[in-house]
Amino acid sequence: MSSQVGTKAGESRAETNDGAVDEASRRVVESVADAAGTAPTALPSLTDVIDPDALDALFAGDRTNGRVTFRYAGFRVTVDADRRVSVVEPIE
Repeated sequence: MSSQVGTKAGESRAETNDGAVDEASRRVVESVADAAGTAPTALPSLTDVIDPDALDALFAGDRTNGRVTFRYAGFRVTVDADRRVSVVEPIE
């Protein structure tokens, strides 16, 4: 998985889009762990904020449009139809 992490105006951002066909929920957890600098197992359960099976089903096919944004582990997470996962630490 490729990822980019940088800062801009107090934000932490990571994006992944390696073209691999894997579950969106797994990519979310790995991307947030990357952005947080921690192990995926150290994060809270994804099921606390979103149904992982529904997320996986939504992005399993060859979608050409669509986007889901939600908060997870203190980050704003966006999953796009092209399977890109963006993780932004919200400024609060």
